[in-house]
Amino acid sequence: MKKIALLLFSLALPGSAMAYSPFLTDVTDSCGYDVFGGAECLGCHVADDTSAPTPEKDLYLAEGACAFCSEVASCSSAPPTEAELLADARAVTKAYFEDLFGSFIGAMMETAAGLPGGMADPDIFAEVFPKCPDMAPILASKYSRQNGYLVRRVTTLTRNSRNMPDDWELKQLNRFEKMAAAGQPRTQFDITKPDGSILPTKEFEAYEVVIEGSGKGKGHGKGKHKGEDTKTYFRYMRSITMPGMPNEPPYLPCLKCHGTDSQLGAGVQEAVKAIYPYDMASGYSKGDVRGAWTIKIPLLEMPGQ
Repeated sequence: MKKIALLLFSLALPGSAMAYSPFLTDVTDSCGYDVFGGAECLGCHVADDTSAPTPEKDLYLAEGACAFCSEVASCSSAPPTEAELLADARAVTKAYFEDLFGSFIGAMMETAAGLPGGMADPDIFAEVFPKCPDMAPILASKYSRQNGYLVRRVTTLTRNSRNMPDDWELKQLNRFEKMAAAGQPRTQFDITKPDGSILPTKEFEAYEVVIEGSGKGKGHGKGKHKGEDTKTYFRYMRSITMPGMPNEPPYLPCLKCHGTDSQLGAGVQEAVKAIYPYDMASGYSKGDVRGAWTIKIPLLEMPGQ
C-alpha cells in the first residue's frame, strides 16, 4: 500500500534548463540511483520550453516518482492480501489479549500483597475490581495508536458503555451466540499466559472487507452507499467465551465478576454497582459468549488475492 508521496512543491521558473530539477531529484532519490544519468530536464523532455506540458511531466504529476522506478519495493509492492490482513488482525488480537491478561494478573498480585490471605483471599476480586475499568481501554488505545487500527472489545450486555457494538459487530455477536447455542465447533487460539504457559482458548471468528458510507458528501458509492463518501475496511472479530469457575480448567476467574449471584466473589456485586450502576454484564455461565475482540483496519484499496 505504500507509495512514495508526490511532492507538491512549486517548480522553478519556466524557461530554465533546471526548471524540473525538483522532479529529477525526487525521482533519483526515490529510486536510489541516478535515473537520468546526470542529464538535465531537457535531456528527457522534448519541448525546448521546460514549462510546457510533456508526457514525462504529466506522468510524474499523475503517479509520482514511482512511475519512473517501479522496480523499487516501496513502489511496486502490491496491496496486502486478505490472508495477510487476517494474519495481522489475529496477531494484534493475541497481543492485546495477552497484554490485558498480564495487566489483570499483575493487579491481582498487587492487591493480594496487601491482604491477609494473599491470592487465596475470597474477597480479592472485590478489591481488584476498581483497578479494572481503565485496563482494557488504555491497552485498546495503545494498540490502536501503534497499528493505525481501531482495536477494542464489544458486547451486547455492557458493563462499560464504551463497549457497545456497531451494526456490523452486533451482527457478528448475534451469529456467535447462535453458533454457541448450536454447539458449532470453534477455532483454537493459543494464548501465552503471564507465567509462560499456554492457554488453549477456543473461539469463533469473523472477518470481511466492508465498504462503509459516511452518510454525507457526493461520493460514488454503490448500492446503499450510492452518493455517499465511502471508506473501505478489513473487519475482524473473535469471540470471548466464558470459562468455568476458577477451580475448573483453564483456571480463569472470569465468573467471579461476571457470573451468577452464587458465583460472584464476595462484595463484587457492590463493587460493580458503585462504578457501573446500570451494569448488564453479570449472570453468565460457562460457555456463554461474553463479547468479542474487534479490529477495524482502514484500507486505501481493495486487498489483493
